[in-house]
Amino acid sequence: MVPVSHGRRFAVLSFAFVLGVGAFGCNGNDPVPQEVLDDLPAEQGSPSALHRPGQPCLSCHSTYGAAAPAFAIAGTVYKENAMGALAAAPNVKVEIFDSAGPSRFACTNAAGNFYIEKDKWADLTFPLKVRAGQRSMNSIIGREGSCASCHKLPSDDRPGNGAGHDSAGVVLVDDGDTDPICGGGAP
Repeated sequence: MVPVSHGRRFAVLSFAFVLGVGAFGCNGNDPVPQEVLDDLPAEQGSPSALHRPGQPCLSCHSTYGAAAPAFAIAGTVYKENAMGALAAAPNVKVEIFDSAGPSRFACTNAAGNFYIEKDKWADLTFPLKVRAGQRSMNSIIGREGSCASCHKLPSDDRPGNGAGHDSAGVVLVDDGDTDPICGGGAP
């Protein structure tokens, strides 16, 4: 039997640990994002840019979720209709300001969804500031690119726009808060 030095034993054990983590800890079974995915309602229709409004987009459109394309940031913008109910807010300009200086914008589609693909803003630097239409978010975005992680849809225990102890409420703009650059009328 060949004697093994302390340093060599440490290296062998470290390598074994890395193999173990690689085999079990990084295999797509992270319980935190997996729980979010498991809690999503069933898909309605075919996946498209119009699907799953108000849900945490980066849960699927990320390295973990593996839906293509991967997003740097994404969310849904709403307005109130004539009856006071939430409705999609299409043609709204959503501008994101990164803490390193650059900014990008996206336009909401017919479902109120917007996104910026990760490969179009690979160097996105948190924290972020955001403006949707004429409304600026009062706080910063610290690290989460899915707006719906904080801006949750209403539920039975959280009526209205979704605001509650675990939500800031949905991203809400004024009716008619559209931008010509996004295909809407004058802001």
